[in-house]
Amino acid sequence: MPCQEDFYGTKRSTLYSGHCQAREHWKGRRILFISQPSLGKYLKNLENQLGGPLFYRRDNCYTPTYMGERYLHYAEQIAAYGEQWDREYEDISHRKYGRLNIAIPIMMGSTIIQPTLMEFHSRYPHVTINVMEAVNFIAETSLKDNSIDLTFYNVHVFPKLLDYEVMQREEIVLILSAGHPLASKAVDKPGFKHPWIDLSLFSRENFILLYPDQNTGGIALKLFKDYGMDPPVLLHTRNSEMSIKLAMEGLGIAFAPESYYHMAASHGSHPSLCLSIGKCPIVTTTIAAYPKGRYLPQHARDYMEIIREYCARKL
Repeated sequence: MPCQEDFYGTKRSTLYSGHCQAREHWKGRRILFISQPSLGKYLKNLENQLGGPLFYRRDNCYTPTYMGERYLHYAEQIAAYGEQWDREYEDISHRKYGRLNIAIPIMMGSTIIQPTLMEFHSRYPHVTINVMEAVNFIAETSLKDNSIDLTFYNVHVFPKLLDYEVMQREEIVLILSAGHPLASKAVDKPGFKHPWIDLSLFSRENFILLYPDQNTGGIALKLFKDYGMDPPVLLHTRNSEMSIKLAMEGLGIAFAPESYYHMAASHGSHPSLCLSIGKCPIVTTTIAAYPKGRYLPQHARDYMEIIREYCARKL
């Protein structure tokens, strides 16, 4: 019968109740992997602590006293709890149970988190994911909160103060209404995924831009500089989804990662286009980032791999 280690600080072992023949006693100590003298000393010390005998001893037969019966009764319960704890600890240590706290720009919830949650929860049904979405997303600020395990976001310059892993690379596209007068200027061009258009044609068009400290906003300003452009800006926003939808409706021209555009277009009612631009494709990189040196639980690493595989499939 199992006995929990720490009933009065002793080791978990196996005790046998009832009448014991000598051979049963010898069998019991073999199961315990301790010698007969050690077992006898262990029982004697335990009886001294309890203030009374646990067994009547006669001719190498052990019969439990009333105190011994009650001790064994509780020892069985303690052993059962110990076995439950062993199983739960195994689950926790292998991250079958737990939490995963993620901070992301708000639109990334639809593009990479929502499509991958079913697979993650099929692997880790008892891990709760807490997603913190922010329109004004700054990775370094999010990770100052030690409760955040991971951030996923787009970069064109890799962070120096964070550890990160690349999830995907995708094109930054130009978004406009399908009825825009310049839409007919787009052409097929080798090396580009979408119809290509010369960005300089839009030098007098209204733009809807993200702020320069955001990834896509910073890319837009660099493109304008490379092309010697200073177009009118109708609206600055930190909301990628709003900038895309306004461009689709014809209010102005916007830039966005192609996955953001496709997500908005799948729910939009206005015909629109996404076009390639630049002398070569303008690429942004989605990374998973976390503080330097921080230990990541296995379920977090597995989720990064699930997202990476999903991104590879959809490209």
